[in-house]
Amino acid sequence: MDKRALVVRLSSLGDVVLTSAVFDPLVELGYKPYLLTLKPYGELFSDDHRVRVLQVDKAELFKKETLSSLKGFDLYLDLHKNLRTLLLRLKLGGRWLSYNKESIRRRLAVHFKVFVKPYSVVKAYLQTIGYAQGKPKLLVSEERLKLWEERLGSGYVCIAPGARYEKKRYPYFREVVRLLLSEGYRVVLVGDKKDREYTQGWEGENLCGELKLSDIPAVIKKASLFIGNDSGLLHVARAVGTKCIQVYGGTHPTLGFAVEEEEGLYLIRGLPCQPCDLHGKGSCKYKTFPCLNIDPGVVFESALRLLPG
Repeated sequence: MDKRALVVRLSSLGDVVLTSAVFDPLVELGYKPYLLTLKPYGELFSDDHRVRVLQVDKAELFKKETLSSLKGFDLYLDLHKNLRTLLLRLKLGGRWLSYNKESIRRRLAVHFKVFVKPYSVVKAYLQTIGYAQGKPKLLVSEERLKLWEERLGSGYVCIAPGARYEKKRYPYFREVVRLLLSEGYRVVLVGDKKDREYTQGWEGENLCGELKLSDIPAVIKKASLFIGNDSGLLHVARAVGTKCIQVYGGTHPTLGFAVEEEEGLYLIRGLPCQPCDLHGKGSCKYKTFPCLNIDPGVVFESALRLLPG
């Protein structure tokens, strides 16, 4: 496999994970996949032998040494498509393909519902190289899986209550945890240090802020079900093959990040104000976040439908 393809997706966590959908197709096309991303996202691929990760600090991206190391690839895939990657294209040269981001249509969908239509970022990534179907896939080593099964067991429900923006953060996960525990299910919480503060005192096994990024895929893979917001760890669950429940707030499936039917399900109120922002930023114009007013019993019942037995 002499040809090399550089997949460019600098951030954020979920978007970077979803680029894994193109790794196997690139191998089928005769390329060795490389991934250019910002630190620390490359750690997610620590066990994935299919791809070589080139991980850089944001401040180093356009330094002479970095640019020199990025030259000479047979194919460049721009799966970020912003001003920084445009500048990379100008500086590196070579053969570039970029995905159909539908930037204008998605922004218009925030304000005009006539522009709300089905769209999948994963399918858009794949269509860049001529593939119609495929799924994100993260490989996790047997050694890492065995290590975490010895520590945690398996078959638990993994819940990630955090999200970068308040409009994407479902506020009733604690009640969902209690409902699951009352029915005899084990619950493991995952997230970062901020999520640790948020979940202080919650029941269940709290691993928020305790895991290395390279270990998170293994912990999620050993779960029977993952429940989370429209955020990065949800896409890790998709990529390791764990059934998911995705809870929507201020965003919407039309923006491209909804789970597919075979991956699980998503819950959305379907209010006229959804989506209210491309990324879920900002404050709620109603001050009450009605989009997140989904009864925890609904999330619990959805979980029971997806859990084995």
